[in-house]
Amino acid sequence: MKKIILCFLFAFWGLIVNAQEFKWDVNAGYSIANNITKFNVLLSNPFSPGDPELQDPIITSKNSEDSFFLGLGGRYLFSEKVGLTGHLNYASYENTSFLQIPVLVNYFFGSSGLNIQAGPQFTYLIKDLGNFEVYVNKLNIGAGAGLGYDISKNLFVEARYVFQLNDQYKKEINRPGESAKVNYLNIGLGYRF
Repeated sequence: MKKIILCFLFAFWGLIVNAQEFKWDVNAGYSIANNITKFNVLLSNPFSPGDPELQDPIITSKNSEDSFFLGLGGRYLFSEKVGLTGHLNYASYENTSFLQIPVLVNYFFGSSGLNIQAGPQFTYLIKDLGNFEVYVNKLNIGAGAGLGYDISKNLFVEARYVFQLNDQYKKEINRPGESAKVNYLNIGLGYRF
């Protein structure tokens, strides 16, 4: 965990060389975590292999949890059209808490303030899972895309959706057909210094 945070800080430290092109910001907003879990009934229930009613042994479970996030980050402008945004956000859901680290390339549409964002997001599970920790990847690697809008020189809004690329279950524990992924929707407001 410390390595992830240090890498994030060093990446931005290298960009701060020219203060005119780098601006710190704080951001906060609403977050929804969409959990998609697939279970293999044949592996979970020893009485089901001969069940004639069982057409597909894979059952998909979906549920959502909402939360608020709060974070610190910044944006570096390479030109009037292209920038790089990164944040270290804390999000707490009903059952657990995460650190979200999006690193996004921004493409700006003229001087309108509108920009599209795309890039990776690293999400780290903070909660101690006890004995279950051997089954779970605490680092979620995702691909995100969204829109941002600079309302003024200092105030901005953004919305993005992140798809988890890796599996929440560790590969050596994962059983055939089973998987768990958490995708995130973040809608936030920020203030740039």
